[in-house]
Amino acid sequence: MRNPISQSNEPRRRVCIRRDGFTLVELLVVIAIIGVLVGLLLPAVQAAREAARRMSCSNNMKQIGLGLHMHHDTMGFFPSQRDNLKAPVPTSQQSFYRWGPLGLLTPFLEQTAIYEAIDLKKPLYLFSMGPPPGVATHPDLAEEVATSVPTFLCPSDVNQRVSQEWGATNYHANNGTAQDGGVYENCDGLFYIDSRKKFRDILDGTTNTAAFCETLVGSGLPDSTRGVANESAESVTASVWNAAAATIDDSWCLDDSSAVIFNRGEKWADGSVNDSGYHHFRGPNSMINDCYSRFAATKSGRSRHTGGVTVLLADGSVRFITDSIDLNTWRLLGSVADREVVPEY
Repeated sequence: MRNPISQSNEPRRRVCIRRDGFTLVELLVVIAIIGVLVGLLLPAVQAAREAARRMSCSNNMKQIGLGLHMHHDTMGFFPSQRDNLKAPVPTSQQSFYRWGPLGLLTPFLEQTAIYEAIDLKKPLYLFSMGPPPGVATHPDLAEEVATSVPTFLCPSDVNQRVSQEWGATNYHANNGTAQDGGVYENCDGLFYIDSRKKFRDILDGTTNTAAFCETLVGSGLPDSTRGVANESAESVTASVWNAAAATIDDSWCLDDSSAVIFNRGEKWADGSVNDSGYHHFRGPNSMINDCYSRFAATKSGRSRHTGGVTVLLADGSVRFITDSIDLNTWRLLGSVADREVVPEY
């Protein structure tokens, strides 16, 4: 006898299983939307980060400004670019003293550990008999001057150190307009060899006189020539070098066969203009290389910020000055006593 169930004429029911998910087209649309959103948000995030870095740079400058005023209140004058005849060492060691403005400001900045470790009455260098004979960093100071100090560095710069032996700096002291060939003595700026300027010497007014400006730390690349360096992205960190030149002259400064080095701002402790000074000869972020010798220099303010540089004025205030500033106005800011009215900028 057959099973009546098996002989049923009812059609079999199909069971459909629904699978939820994206089609390929939907997935591509979602990816495209995400890509557009990332493209919109990424520049905003980068801009916000740069704004924070620029604010940090400005705060560093303000700390240096406070240190300058405290130095003046305590000592009765601003520090020199470096002291030579006025250095607190025996005559035989004066040329080796070489402490720069930032080194001389360490007692008045939030750098207690460094200040307590160094002795500013000792020369930065000593003559060494070798072999070979030469000048070497004072052994009692070598470890301390190699310290990287965040207050002396702009966080926007891609280079934070040139060598392991020295801590670098982006913040350099105003050595004037360099219209006298860029010599290191008796400049029209606030800092030069044995300057020790006082507030009373700033005849143009402290609000109209630059004290410090940022510039770019060198990349530490091997020496090259101006022509080769200017074909690369490192042209902004290249400095034309002519050791024996008494003044800066375009005949060698703008010559593509001239030697260039990449050690600008290498030593925050050293009063060499290449390490811690700058000029108002050319405008901010000039496309023309810095040039210097053992006796003179022309060195521009430079930064990685978009469109300008951060400047500390002698009154302690900090301004962001654009690359488009009139060159004459920029030079007026570089002089302490030109007795001319500084236009709006």
